[in-house]
Amino acid sequence: MFRRKRAKDTPASQGKPQNPQNPPPEPGTPPDPLDLRLADPGDAPMSLGADTTLRMRDALQEAERRLGPAHEEVLRLRHNYAFILCAWSAAAPPGDTYMLDRAIPLLLENLGHQSASLGPYARDTLTTLEGIGSAHLSAGRPAEAVPYLERALKGDELSPDRDEERTLTWREKLSDAYAAAGLTDRAIAVLEETVAGSRRLLPAGGEKLEARKQKLFTAYHGAGRLPEATTLCREIIADKERFYGPDHLSTYIWVDNLAHLLHDAGDLDAAITCYERVVQGFEHILGPHNEKIAYRYHNLAIAHLDAGRPDRALPYSRAALAAREHSLGPDDERTLDALVSLISAYDQAGRLEEAVSATERLIGALERVGGPNHPKLPEVRTYLDQLMRTLP
Repeated sequence: MFRRKRAKDTPASQGKPQNPQNPPPEPGTPPDPLDLRLADPGDAPMSLGADTTLRMRDALQEAERRLGPAHEEVLRLRHNYAFILCAWSAAAPPGDTYMLDRAIPLLLENLGHQSASLGPYARDTLTTLEGIGSAHLSAGRPAEAVPYLERALKGDELSPDRDEERTLTWREKLSDAYAAAGLTDRAIAVLEETVAGSRRLLPAGGEKLEARKQKLFTAYHGAGRLPEATTLCREIIADKERFYGPDHLSTYIWVDNLAHLLHDAGDLDAAITCYERVVQGFEHILGPHNEKIAYRYHNLAIAHLDAGRPDRALPYSRAALAAREHSLGPDDERTLDALVSLISAYDQAGRLEEAVSATERLIGALERVGGPNHPKLPEVRTYLDQLMRTLP
């Protein structure tokens, strides 16, 4: 129970705060319709109501009877109807693939006609391939998505009317599919190509480039590739400092990520320097009495303990406990975790009387929370007995 540990948050969980007015697209989002004809002045966006969807279905069926299944207009209507079904799937409960399973056969039918009449590298053929892969990915079938996304990307790279930005988007989608299918090394390799291409094509500091860098950082960290994650983290920090300033909250979040990586690598002095910068920044922005700053106090204290400096850890352990008591209450599980860390710091610093007092306080809190039969009480009482025997 008294094992030293850092807070459970990891660098991979510390991403850029999302703007709720501009959410990023989810992996597997279907492609845009081929032609919704909304470019003319005065046109209004298409409604996605149920009546509109039924009208699209009826228009497709009527056009098929009148023009045949492979006519250009029919292909457009079929694609747009499939796109609307994919859009409706976003409102379905988790695991419900009914709409996607209706859309995929429509796209497959289009693919057959387009491959025969337009060729394998035509823009519409490739868009349909990507749409099928995206639909499978959204349905939780990444292994089925991968072949279509690979064909789409390969064809796009060979296409005479290649759109570089679209190629980057499709490459990122393929990386998502590889990752979901458990093909981590392939996912990272494709994502590295995506980031490299984005650096060439997109403006520095742009939202899309930064999001891809952060996704690659998360992939590196999840795969245990800490040197690559550390290098990329430093680059992201430099971007944040350049475009947001050294004292921006998002800058401090990424400095915190770097501190975690340095801590894991055993570079404790460098980690402590980063943790201290983060603590000062969070105190300035958020104040000393909230859970976010408590988490940073805690990790700075653990770094000092790991470096064999319990006396320097104690002020931060106390601050973490005070912040959690203020924001969460005295009996919250996270508050008690902070109390355990403080007890460990007192013990390692040789301040046994304070360790005894804090342990007695912990016993009282556990009894309030779980009664006299709380499962942790025997362990804590045994520890208290050991402390008492070591007192002068």
